[in-house]
Amino acid sequence: MTNTRHHPGHDRRFAVGVLQFALLCCVSDAEVIDRIAATIGNRPIMQSQLLEELRVTAFLNGEKPDLSPANRRRTAMRMVEQSLFRREMEFAHFAEPEGAQIEEALKAVKGRFGGAAEFERELKAYGIGAGALGPALERQMALLRFIELRFRPQVQVAETEARKYYETVVVPEYARKRLPPPPFEEARGQCEEALIQQLVDQRVEAWLEEVKGRTRIRYAEEAFQ
Repeated sequence: MTNTRHHPGHDRRFAVGVLQFALLCCVSDAEVIDRIAATIGNRPIMQSQLLEELRVTAFLNGEKPDLSPANRRRTAMRMVEQSLFRREMEFAHFAEPEGAQIEEALKAVKGRFGGAAEFERELKAYGIGAGALGPALERQMALLRFIELRFRPQVQVAETEARKYYETVVVPEYARKRLPPPPFEEARGQCEEALIQQLVDQRVEAWLEEVKGRTRIRYAEEAFQ
């Protein structure tokens, strides 16, 4: 006769096995849904964060989201740079934008739409939640302010450089439009600002290249397939 006696230990082992299998399934599902796209040192950028950044940026720029592998990689590279800036800002104890400034920026974004219903409809069409916009605007504002305070004081423009820009850029631009150019003294501020922005951009790029060179950065290629 077959022994059909019930062993409680068997039930416990069976239950543990089922639980382990369920946990493994959950982990497997989580890996499929979300995985690391890049790491900066020990800071990960998850694929879900990358896609949200991509969609939010497209929304703020009024563009259709580009989910191509090439644009996902570009977005990841931009997020890596943002993380490097964020690390520098944390080290310098940089003051974050005030809540009122963020609310004002968010109000300006909402003002591009006919009303709350249209705004919500567009958010849904882009596949993002309203809660993602505030932090994104805060990051943008903080980054622009940091660059302004960190790099702009390092550059100066001589009058000779401003005059050269006037003669080689401003005057030809007005000539193409068949318009008389303004006198140099009127256009001087515009020329100086354009040159300052160029020099600031150059310093930012040089700083990023230097920081990248001493930071362990890894991109997960499977995230861009």
